[in-house]
Formats: sequence, C-alpha cells, structure tokens
Amino acid sequence: MLKKKMVALVMTAVMAGSLGGGVNAVYAAQAGDSATGKTSLADAEFDTSYEPKEDSYKIYCTYKNIHSWYDAIKTGIDAAVADFADKGVTIDYEWYGPAEPDAVDQVNSIETAVGQGYDLIAVDVNQPETTAKAIDEAVAAGVPVATFASSDVEDCDRSFFVGNTDNYGDGCALAKAVCEKMGGKGQIAILAGTMGAASHEERLQGFKDTIAEYPDIEIVDEQRDNDSVEKAISITESWLQAYPDLGGILCNNMSNPVGACQAVSDAGKSGDIIIGGMDHDLRTLEYLKDGTLYVAQVQNCYDMGYKLIYNAIKTIDGEEVEESTAVGSTSVYAEDADQYIEMLYGEDANAKAE
Repeated sequence: MLKKKMVALVMTAVMAGSLGGGVNAVYAAQAGDSATGKTSLADAEFDTSYEPKEDSYKIYCTYKNIHSWYDAIKTGIDAAVADFADKGVTIDYEWYGPAEPDAVDQVNSIETAVGQGYDLIAVDVNQPETTAKAIDEAVAAGVPVATFASSDVEDCDRSFFVGNTDNYGDGCALAKAVCEKMGGKGQIAILAGTMGAASHEERLQGFKDTIAEYPDIEIVDEQRDNDSVEKAISITESWLQAYPDLGGILCNNMSNPVGACQAVSDAGKSGDIIIGGMDHDLRTLEYLKDGTLYVAQVQNCYDMGYKLIYNAIKTIDGEEVEESTAVGSTSVYAEDADQYIEMLYGEDANAKAE
C-alpha cells in the first residue's frame, strides 16, 4: 500500500494506495494538479482558535476516485494540518481514492480502515445507498465518520458534513445561464457524469428541471461520460456529426467540460455552441477565457478540506460542531477567468497559457 503521512502543507501530487484488496494506483499528473483550491469563496472569518485536547490524531479520508478536483480539497486539508502543526499537534492522515469510481471499493476501504486505529473516517460518498450501511457499521464499531465534498448522506449515523449542499442548485444555475444565452430555443445535449454519483445525479436533475421551463429547447441526447475527458470528447464529436444544429451542451462534472470544449474547439465551433460546466480545471478556465466555455460553476473546494479537518478534530475531542456546513459555489464567466486562474494556479499561470 502506497501511503503518505501529512504533517505540513504539501502542494505536490499524491500517491494513492489501495485498501480492501483493490489495485494499487499511482496518482497520475493532470492539468489542474497545481490548483491551490483557495478562491474568494474561502471563509476568511472562520474561527481557527480551537486548541486540541491531544497531541496527535489519525484520520482516514476516502473519496470517489483519483482526480485533480480532489487536489483542491487536499490543499485545504494540508493547510489545516499545517495550522495544527504550528500548535504542536500532529495530524496523520491517509488520502485514498481508487483509479475509477467504485462504490464497492469505497465500502471495502471503510471496512478496512475501521480496524486500523483511525480516530475518524471521512468519506466523500460514491453511492449513498451503498456507502450509508458501511458508515453505520463503522460508527457502531466505535469510529466516528464524517462526510465531505460533493454530497451528503443525511440518513445515516455520520457525525457531520462539510461541502456542497446544493448540487441541484448548481445544475439549475448552469442550465439557466446556457438556456438564456441560447435565446430560449434550440437543441441541447447533456454530459451526465457517473451513474449513481449523488452530486452528478442532483446536477443532472437540475439541468432537466430548468430546461423544462424553456419549451422551445429540446434535449436531443444525454450520455454518461464517467468522469472521463476522453469519453466526453468522443461523445461530443459524435453529437457534432449527428446534430449539426446543436446549440448547447451542459456538463455536470469537472472532466466533461474539458472534453466538450476540446471537441467543439477542434471542430472550429467555439462560441457557436453554448457550453456550461462544473469547476476549476485549468483547461476549463482557459476555455472560459477564450470563449469556448460560456459559464463555469466553481465550488469552494478549499473549505471542503480546511473545515473538514477542524471539525474532525473537534468531533474526535467530543466537542459539538455544525451538523452540516455549506461551503458554496459561484458562476464564473469570461471576464473573471483571469482572476480565477491566478487565484487557483498562481500569477504565472496566465502567462504560461498565452
């Protein structure tokens, strides 16, 4: 098992190891790996004065799959770990995700972690109906469990949630922006992410409910890309052939707007097809800047990790924390692309892209 113990701020790629008999996976570098995660959405007023009761803590974090989106969450975790290190407190945490989304693997990893002496297990839930039982069993075995990042599972024994509480609203916001830009008419297609992933399903429903308010907009196709840029490229290329009058594309995860934009750009149709998609991949923000992408819905990933660690330490110490902490998201357009690129990727990112 590949493992990295974090006791200070680390901004490099992570090695992800397997638990529960899974396949060992080395983190693969992608565009977006260097994202700090910290944007103007980060809570500057968050209370960091808490003094832990112990000198060391051990936390296990499991998430859906190895993907650059989680790097931005991890930078928040690392920043909180560094804060506590300054107070003389060591936080030993493991950061694990499978190479591909796998609900069974997540259950196996939780079950294995229960027997390894962790003070708390944090889970970005893959499939709620599958993972909830494993969470309850871990809590019954005496290990508190928190949920974080993209979706919560309220109907289980988890201690708290830190993350996005309105994925449906994000889907509605993207769909409304794209439908309005299309003039309320035309053909639209949907890249629908990973089957069963709660955040993807909620955004997808937001897409559909909002499009239904525009009777002159027709959904011509909906395809699952499974968080794969390559698959999103292939699907979009097929749409460009099948639907020459396609007016819009909606994308519900961080990978598929990159794929959709690449296919549309390669076809010389940037700006002709209105595209809306999730999050902050550097390639996404570059497509936003050049007009291939119309709108990006960017989540506050930094606080998903930062507040997770503070709440985890308090929970382990027996202190009360908020049952659900919403971190928020915002719609970003071309005029704000440079600002977000600089916040997330540094002052030199824009120069390198040009």
